[in-house]
Amino acid sequence: MKFPLALAILCLLGSLITPGQAAEPRKWMDKAGRQLTAAYAGQDGVVVLLTDAAGTTHRVPLANLSPADQQWVSQAPPVAAAQVSLPVDTSVAAAAAQMDALIDRKLKEKGTAPNPPASDEVFVRRAYLDIAGRIPTQPETVAFLSDTSSQKRALLIRQLLNSDGYSSHLYNYFANMLRVRDPDNGGGLLKADPYIAWIKESIRSNRPYNEMVAEMLTATGKLWSNGATGYLLRDSGMTLDNVANTFSIFLGTDVACAQCHDHPFSDWTQKQFFELAAFFGATQTGDYGGGMMEEDPVERILAELQQFTEKNGGDTSKVEEVRGLLADIVTANRFVVRDLAENRLRLPHDYAYKDGKPNEPVKPKFIRWSGEDRYNDAYKQNRNNEEKLRQAFAGWLTHKSNPRFSITIANRMWKRAFGVGAAEPVRNVDDPDLAANPELLRHLGQEMIRLKWRLRDFMEIVYNTRAWQREATTEAVAMGENYYFQGPLLRRMTAEQTWDSFMTLVLGDPDAYTPRTTTQQSNAIDLDIEKTTGQVVASKLEGFLRVRAAMNERGGGLASAAMAEGGKKVLEHNGMKLLRAADLEQPAPDGHFLREFGQGNRDLIDGNHTQGSQPQVLMLMNGGVQDMLTHPDSLIVREVIKHDLPKKQVETAFLTILNRRPTEAEKALAYAQASEHGDKDGLANVIWALLTTLEFIFIQ
Repeated sequence: MKFPLALAILCLLGSLITPGQAAEPRKWMDKAGRQLTAAYAGQDGVVVLLTDAAGTTHRVPLANLSPADQQWVSQAPPVAAAQVSLPVDTSVAAAAAQMDALIDRKLKEKGTAPNPPASDEVFVRRAYLDIAGRIPTQPETVAFLSDTSSQKRALLIRQLLNSDGYSSHLYNYFANMLRVRDPDNGGGLLKADPYIAWIKESIRSNRPYNEMVAEMLTATGKLWSNGATGYLLRDSGMTLDNVANTFSIFLGTDVACAQCHDHPFSDWTQKQFFELAAFFGATQTGDYGGGMMEEDPVERILAELQQFTEKNGGDTSKVEEVRGLLADIVTANRFVVRDLAENRLRLPHDYAYKDGKPNEPVKPKFIRWSGEDRYNDAYKQNRNNEEKLRQAFAGWLTHKSNPRFSITIANRMWKRAFGVGAAEPVRNVDDPDLAANPELLRHLGQEMIRLKWRLRDFMEIVYNTRAWQREATTEAVAMGENYYFQGPLLRRMTAEQTWDSFMTLVLGDPDAYTPRTTTQQSNAIDLDIEKTTGQVVASKLEGFLRVRAAMNERGGGLASAAMAEGGKKVLEHNGMKLLRAADLEQPAPDGHFLREFGQGNRDLIDGNHTQGSQPQVLMLMNGGVQDMLTHPDSLIVREVIKHDLPKKQVETAFLTILNRRPTEAEKALAYAQASEHGDKDGLANVIWALLTTLEFIFIQ
């Protein structure tokens, strides 16, 4: 019974096809060392067809196989194409055609011609960067370019959407959108790891987006016991700020100004904002006293601990030792989401409008975008139960009939693919009729509903459109002008795409080096502050001290200290962890490559940028990244110098870095560089020259 499990792990997609006649069985191995016995049944582009003893043929990505097996496949005799029945998902193609029809109609209306179709070389690089967040490896590039199947693009899209890279890349987007970072809890004991793990697992399992959002808005408990609480705890104790962020992120509506006064550019009033915030008026996010508990329980607990220790003849010197740690643990336990029996929200003390009085209680009420919303099923929520107001709010916000929810996330996903949304800015779709293509925007929202908010399924359709597979538009869109999707915009890589592409050049498969972390935290940290006694703390004292030792040893954070045994190997170079951006500190510390290249500090929604800067140039010229990429142990260097012929070395460098073959002029320049500086130094110069080109840093 172990064989099918091993096979499922190796196959990644596990897509079954009609088997043909296969060769003799042999042992196959993947890059992680797992083995299986199966017969070679041919290739379909970037995947290898392996037939097991039961006669079922499985699709295995070529890049997942060991180098030896990849070499074996390259020398294997061809298998007749008639023996293989390719799966074609006609529903995806039909849905993509609908999107294309809406785009083509608008282009014709505006008298704008669509861009020509992108070449396979451009497509394969764009697909890996947009879907998996990194450039393809040389074997991945060569396998795709040499494939003659008419379905190879659709199959590659599906393969990438089911890869670890897709989950990692989409997590980076979510982390930026949701402003994921460790809580500001003083001692640094509490980490956002449980929240991060919850987001990543939701993405990996293709969990419906509406369910994710509803759970974030209604979650209760402490962060280490319920990762979904991380959303509300991100703005712990700041209900009004969290409500404003919620509307901007999930509904594409900017109501932030209405916190303090009637909105100057929209119809939202301050009273309406507080009526919305009232849905969270009975929710507590962060218990810092305020009449709910004693102001500082640390001194009480320490006094009781001292008495208990003396009474039992223990070592009282340890009591004072844990003062600072106990304070951090108490602070960490105050990061909790819970519902109260009373709605405490009031109008501001300086409220100046005639529709309310200062400090007046506020009843929860949904906003409406039009008079027709009163008949909308989304608004039929129970607003009378104080302890379930968040459930009512989440039910309204994520309802399929909500006028903004589905089009907002669909518009965001569309922008990820094309570089610009159907409506801009994505955080403030004030009037859908003012979108560049209103019909397309509404269709995208309806598709999201039809697909039950499964983002992977939605993106498969988007990536299969002719529009996304056209050449990129290189001219800048003038400020205030609409873009009609002749093709995707030419875009600079994000900081995370650049870093993960570098990891690909250094490691080959960056996902093979991702550590497995656990979201479980020691029971030592979990305390009921109001009920905890000195005796309880005494029973956990040894655990407290172990926690502190772990923090000191591993750089702080209980979740960091809880790295699971048996996790994948983590490599380092000059103090830099060689991991995908999604698995590094969130966000990266100041001065790290990611921060210099545009990763935000997570204070603002979508706070990253892709602007060039002088520090970026200096980092590429003199920083540790240069040494990492041109180091003899780097994969790109090893792949290039293993060839004897200069022609093959140069071609390998181009295929690995730019994912295309060099022109004759480029070959001549590269040969001259190698001859002038010697083979190794010259090739290192060629590699570095390619890495610093605009062609490398931009997504065509």
